[in-house]
Amino acid sequence: MSERKIWLALAAVFAAGGVVQLPWAPSRFGGVFFLTLAAGCAGEWLMLRLQERYRVCRVLSVVGRVLFGLFVVSFVAVQGIILHGMRADPEAGDADYLLVLGARVYEDGRPSAALAARLDTAYDFLQAHPEATAILCGGQGSNEPCPEAEAMYDYLTARGMDADRLLLEDESNNTIQNIENARALIGDGHRTAVVTSDYHLARARVLMARGGLDAAGIPAPTPYPAQRVAVHCREYCSILGLMLTGRWQGGTGKDTPAA
Repeated sequence: MSERKIWLALAAVFAAGGVVQLPWAPSRFGGVFFLTLAAGCAGEWLMLRLQERYRVCRVLSVVGRVLFGLFVVSFVAVQGIILHGMRADPEAGDADYLLVLGARVYEDGRPSAALAARLDTAYDFLQAHPEATAILCGGQGSNEPCPEAEAMYDYLTARGMDADRLLLEDESNNTIQNIENARALIGDGHRTAVVTSDYHLARARVLMARGGLDAAGIPAPTPYPAQRVAVHCREYCSILGLMLTGRWQGGTGKDTPAA
């Protein structure tokens, strides 16, 4: 098979994967991700086709191959980080405060399946550790009827959790703000742990450490197997962004301000 045919075949495979994921909201990011790859592969096919006629196409075809190679290497490396991070830390059992990171709330006020999985995991932890307090983290998105922390509070209290063990952090819009605002509620000298989706845990640990909190993690399962491809693609982009901006490394200890 010629190189041009390989790139065309890759474009077709990525396009098919993208189209399949687009209609379902939880996997839509994966659809966009794969369609972007399809466009890139189609572009490489076009550059190879035109390289004999135009020198610029020959140069762009080389650039395209280098970029795709870098993408493959970085994607594999970051997925290794994600998979390695999908573990529970035994020291989480010593936590005084448990940060529960938010996720989408549906228009009727119900937690999404991903958020419900995080809350169920937090509930089990709180039942097993009656001295721990949970900080429910999440503000209100543009497509949400209430702050995520408020919906999380309603869900846990409906399951019988003591309201006095739940603190609300309802002003944040992302994980970094979750941790900054939660630390302001906690203060210094307390042990902490974080509950979030398993695929998100590696990044959450790094951000916890940069925010001056203990980085013990407790993974919540990803609810839909079909969603895994999309969330791993999204997490790849998030972790790569932290790496490229120099914010990936550097657990800073409890006396360093949150990043």
